[in-house]
This record gives sequence, structure tokens and C-alpha cells, in this order.
Amino acid sequence: MSCVQTNYTTLGGRVTCTRCNAKSKRTKQQCRNPAIKGKTKCKHHGGRSTGSKTPEGKACQIAANTKHGNETRAIREERSAKLAELYELEMLGRELGLISGAMVGRKPKEGGKRTRARIDQS
Repeated sequence: MSCVQTNYTTLGGRVTCTRCNAKSKRTKQQCRNPAIKGKTKCKHHGGRSTGSKTPEGKACQIAANTKHGNETRAIREERSAKLAELYELEMLGRELGLISGAMVGRKPKEGGKRTRARIDQS
């Protein structure tokens, strides 16, 4: 496995450049191009990018931001709201005596170990 180089010299040792730190997916090797001044990437790997400038562009980028490529922030917020509603319904059912037993979807506080009270109920 190759180590990541941060600087290297060009033009016969007269110029020292920061090296682009992008890596190839296929070969896992570091890019050999010099990075753009003040950046960590070369012109081929997004060094010229300035990012979103307008409020609309920034909002679009935030809305499209995903975690692990599986779900968006909106989906996580929707799931959290549904689980909170489900929890409230479960607590109401327990108050009215319609639901008994262990909490649905909750891990035991003692780390998964069965206590004497839970063993006696079984």
C-alpha cells in the first residue's frame, strides 16, 4: 500500500507543490497531479470548485445531503416523528390497560440481561 505524499518537487527541483490527495477507486493510488494553490485537490478532482454561493444553492445542497447513501435527512426526521407518535400511542394504551408486558422496540436498560422479575413473569 502506498503512503500519502503531501509535497513533491517539479521543474528539476526548483518548485515545490502540494500534491493532490485524491485516490483512485480502482488502483487505490494517489493522484500524481499538483493541487491548486491553497487547495488539496487538482483541477481534475474538484480543486476549482467553489461550492454553493447562493442561498438557493446551499438549501438545495443541504436538502440533497445523504448519510451513507441510503436515506436523506427528511426521511430520518419523518421516521423519528412516526416513532414518537407510536411511543405516545403505546403509553396511552398502557395507561388505559390495553397493553401490558415489555415495551415494544425498546432494549432493556441492563444491557440485554434477563432480571429475576422478568424470568418470574415468563
